[in-house]
Amino acid sequence: MSRICYRALAVVLAALTLLGAWLLYKGDFWTLRTEEQKVHAIWEYASADPGDTHSLRAVLHPVILHDETFGSRRILTFTDSEIPGLLGNIQFRRGILGGWQPLEASYRAGPAIQSDRIRDTDIRVVYAAHCPPEIAHYKVQANLENDATLMAEGDVTSPDFFHVYETDRDYFPDIYLYDKDGNELSWQDYLACDDSVPSPGIGSAETDLVYWFCGILLLVGWVIVKFTWDAGAPEQNKSKETAVRSSPIKKFS
Repeated sequence: MSRICYRALAVVLAALTLLGAWLLYKGDFWTLRTEEQKVHAIWEYASADPGDTHSLRAVLHPVILHDETFGSRRILTFTDSEIPGLLGNIQFRRGILGGWQPLEASYRAGPAIQSDRIRDTDIRVVYAAHCPPEIAHYKVQANLENDATLMAEGDVTSPDFFHVYETDRDYFPDIYLYDKDGNELSWQDYLACDDSVPSPGIGSAETDLVYWFCGILLLVGWVIVKFTWDAGAPEQNKSKETAVRSSPIKKFS
């Protein structure tokens, strides 16, 4: 193979290596610019396959409700066009080269208000869709008898709302609802889940693994490209051996 062919092959291999690493990266970090892309991301990560009758997930038809970003974290809340009362969220983190990697998702049908913590942050969100008008106030608290377990508290500002709280308290929360007179509303009427609809909690593990795979691919590609490039280098003239190198060592007194 001629020198030019080796060099051309090295360039092609370098381009393929970069393309492969980019496609591997984009397989984990998705583009979320349009409504269609957001809906597809929810379906891809959190929905059951329509043909899978044994899945612990529901077949989703997502409708985006809120889209909020907190630094490198992002959360989408959603309802469903075919499952009454379904409400959920999906969380992402931004990649070093852009795009959004799904971290976790959850949804359930029934509860009028839901709350979740933004992963790896001190941010807690409370959100609702079509909140009944009799609900005027809420608390997100682990134990009503212990004020130190209160994580969020606020008034219902509209039927569809999204409230943000910053707190380092991270307990397993309960949600308590109140009417305009301060009377606690029945959990069974406003927060009970519909058992006929799956309510999974979905999470991603080893989220940094894609960076290692990309690094390994780039390293292997670099070795192959360098070998191919060097194979196309022009031959150099061999250096002549010097007389000093072949001569015996002389001593001087």
